[in-house]
Amino acid sequence: MKKIWVKALLVIATLLFLATPCMAKEKVIKWKVQGFVPAGMLYHDTLVRLAAAVEKTTNGRLVFEVHPAGSLVPPFEGIKAVSDGVYQANYGYTGQWVGKIPVAPLFCSIPGGFNPLDMQMWLNEGGGKELWQEMYDTYGYKVKVFVSDPIAMEDFMWAKKPLKTIDDFKGIKMRMMPLMGDVLAKHGMSVIFVPGGEIMPNLQRGVLDAAEYSIPAFDKTLGIWEVCKYVMLPGIHQPTSQIELVVNKKAYEALPDDLKAQLAAAIDQTRLNNWLWMEKKNIEAVDFLKKKGVTFVRMDPETVKTFTRWAHEYLDELASKDKFFAKVWNSQKAFGEKWYPYHETYNLPHE
Repeated sequence: MKKIWVKALLVIATLLFLATPCMAKEKVIKWKVQGFVPAGMLYHDTLVRLAAAVEKTTNGRLVFEVHPAGSLVPPFEGIKAVSDGVYQANYGYTGQWVGKIPVAPLFCSIPGGFNPLDMQMWLNEGGGKELWQEMYDTYGYKVKVFVSDPIAMEDFMWAKKPLKTIDDFKGIKMRMMPLMGDVLAKHGMSVIFVPGGEIMPNLQRGVLDAAEYSIPAFDKTLGIWEVCKYVMLPGIHQPTSQIELVVNKKAYEALPDDLKAQLAAAIDQTRLNNWLWMEKKNIEAVDFLKKKGVTFVRMDPETVKTFTRWAHEYLDELASKDKFFAKVWNSQKAFGEKWYPYHETYNLPHE
């Protein structure tokens, strides 16, 4: 019996010895992934967290080589670069592609529309994810899209004085990006489109009187609170934002099936974890800003209603001119008609 056990152990040891070189030689797939902000900023950190989750979930078989905005191609060229195979994946938001795909911003944010939970419901259960992929297919981009991190409501406007009514906004030179910037400009507001890096110098020189940028945790890093001591809420222009990961279709299809499943699992995991982590950062940022003397201003309810109505009228107008835009916008409205009443019924108001 002892001899049998010794032989069995020798066989097992031999098999392990033979298997080890094969395991050691297992190919590691490396993808270059470009983000949409400089290194060290909040949304670069969320990409780094995603990369870590992908590497862990795939046991190191798929590795994201993370690159900050602009290090591979200019940020607004990311979708074409990934489609053409210049690099494998782009982590960003669809509003970047508005010059190429008019409907693209609706997959990031809807002025006067979905909050983060609303957006996740529409994407998962209202056909949103399928329309998102259809959009890229329709416009000829060879990419596979993954739904990544939701982002909370943004600050509507930073200013040097409180702005509560529509009259308060008249004559104010403000930075507001599309689509809401187009809405406000259409109704006679003075809107100036400038990149994020030009916000602070333009505020300091008086070129701008007010500006929007992002969520509290991100705005804190900009230092805008040193110039503007009032934050207007709610963030009608972006009640949520939504990050995507677009992957070159050939690169994705070349993955083994198990890696495809593990990649999807890692993205789903960080979709929730990054969302909650950013909310924690927002709480910390709001506490910080209050200590720095920042006042959070709730705008007049009628002003909020009017801005929202203007936004939806503008989206209806765009939909009347673009068949695919109408398809997406009508899907979002139809889902909202079912979802909002339910959510409002099953929701505990907090004082």
